[in-house]
Amino acid sequence: MATLLTVRANLVDATKPYSGVGAVPADYMSLVLGNDYLVWSEDLEDKMTHEPTPEELNAHGVIISDVANKLVPECLVVDYDGGWNTFFTNLLIGMGIDKRYVLCFSFDGETANEPQLEAWDDSDHDSYAKHVLGAGVPANSMVKAKCTTGGLPGANWAVAGTGTSIAGSGATRIVKLNDGNGALPALETGETSQELYANIGIVIPVSYATPSVESFVLTVRYTWN
Repeated sequence: MATLLTVRANLVDATKPYSGVGAVPADYMSLVLGNDYLVWSEDLEDKMTHEPTPEELNAHGVIISDVANKLVPECLVVDYDGGWNTFFTNLLIGMGIDKRYVLCFSFDGETANEPQLEAWDDSDHDSYAKHVLGAGVPANSMVKAKCTTGGLPGANWAVAGTGTSIAGSGATRIVKLNDGNGALPALETGETSQELYANIGIVIPVSYATPSVESFVLTVRYTWN
């Protein structure tokens, strides 16, 4: 039987897990993959009642620095609410800073390998040529990620370079979501899911020469028996 994944975004308090001791599951929104998506921006309004327009996204582009690498300061969840052209945006709490419970990955069973987080140009999963993914050089990817299943990511982790620049596949280009501890075991009696966590930040290099508005795909890859 397939093991299913639910991706959840923390909209309230990134010190609270989805499950276990101190859990507040109501702080999390389940993402509908294929409809909902994330937007990294600067000062884009939280709790908008419509999908951000291209004009709004351009108006809230990130002002980069000429003296230091720049962390994109906010990430919003665009939530397709099920109705015709009904969207809401919500601020995802703690993305890119020293917070542990930001993105939650809930698995409803065991896996055959350790789930890993990847980034690609699109859903074909065969290229990473966009500027945000390093323009073909994974080490230059602006998308920084860190597993937080076992603890906090650390102060200034994204800009300081302690996160992984993710792009494509391969051991140095992905983040293992179980802290390198391997495949997920079968659920214990009474459990309905088991959770892994990660934090992601986008860091634009100092004085980056090419302005762009780009989309990319985040992928959690895993297998089951």
